Amino acid sequence: MIIDSSLTTASTSSNGGKFSPPKKTLLCAVCGDQALGKHYGVNACNGCKGFFRRSIWKNRTYACRYGGKCLVAKEQRNACRSCRLAQCLKVGMNPRAVQGDTPDFPEPMEMDEDSIADKETQTDFSEKLVKKSIKKEPEKEEIIEKLRSIYSRIDPEDTWNQSIPGIYDFRYAFYHTEVVSPRTALKPTAERIATLNDVVSDFRRAFVLFADIVKSIDQLQNIPEDDKMKIAKSRFAAFYWWLCSTWSAQAGCNGVCYSNGSFHPATPNEMPKTEGKHGVRIDYNGVSQKSLENLVEPLKRMKLSDEERMVGAVMVILADPVPNVSAKTDKILADTRDFYLELLSYCNNLPEEQLCIRVSNMVLFVASIMELVHLSTDNIQLSDVLHVIDLGDWSTELRDHRYRRQF
Repeated sequence: MIIDSSLTTASTSSNGGKFSPPKKTLLCAVCGDQALGKHYGVNACNGCKGFFRRSIWKNRTYACRYGGKCLVAKEQRNACRSCRLAQCLKVGMNPRAVQGDTPDFPEPMEMDEDSIADKETQTDFSEKLVKKSIKKEPEKEEIIEKLRSIYSRIDPEDTWNQSIPGIYDFRYAFYHTEVVSPRTALKPTAERIATLNDVVSDFRRAFVLFADIVKSIDQLQNIPEDDKMKIAKSRFAAFYWWLCSTWSAQAGCNGVCYSNGSFHPATPNEMPKTEGKHGVRIDYNGVSQKSLENLVEPLKRMKLSDEERMVGAVMVILADPVPNVSAKTDKILADTRDFYLELLSYCNNLPEEQLCIRVSNMVLFVASIMELVHLSTDNIQLSDVLHVIDLGDWSTELRDHRYRRQF
């Protein structure tokens, strides 16, 4: 028998005479770099492990400039954090597994603006997503029923065609919504293409719904009035996009669905045209198409329940930090946000791992919504749509919010 002496020497010198085959190189499931082992349920490199851990600890939401289609690879994994986090969740990284970790300093190779952020309370995000009881919780059931009653609230029909002329400041309109719109029945059925009157009336009706919901959040009742108005002004546009997108997914129309039985088509030649002094410039820059790609289509696949849609709307209102509010209000908003995250998970009876992924994906929609808010700020003249309200510096506050939000 002929023996290869070089093979014998190599195998015996390293393993005491026993032959061992070469070890298989592990690759990171997120970016394809070399992985040192499993982290949060999948093979991952130290960079993606640290990025995922920071994102979950700090409840980060990121925005993609390219519609969530960025390539996540070793060479450019830091280019788009939104797509990187989405890829982490897609390959099976488990947010709940982060809770067993101890916060520490990020890896030197992956130092970024997230890792040197100001110190903040390290809340266990994933634990909040799955923290629920098998039996019904009266407090949570009561809040869901309160939201359900707000969505079904209707004013007497003899008031539907009444108008209250005049110019009112934002605060007055927020507390006296009858000057904006009556509470007509919400009918997101997409039966016909919208006219300009449909668009205007829907925008006003959504404002009334928004005001009713904000006023129903118990945790916000004792904050200073100025802070409450800043919250209302800066969060209405995001709430409106969530409302239209979830209704569009529910109705299955090729466009943006409104509450009055109409829809705004995605096809440009079917769009309503601008008319008159109070006309509305609508979506000539592809905003509706972006909403269909980045929000409506993913929402169709998720098939949200009524409870998820309602609680999700509150989550969108609370999702982003609001600029220029007091430190005390900021803390109340953060605590309220955590509470509604729990409530969102309470709406599901999924196994824990599936629940974490589902709620995390819903949270990721916030970044897409804020992109639509910024794109549509110049396309929709809010002062024309809500021309009974003196909006003051609302548009200025929206732009300020755009540059101060914490991705």
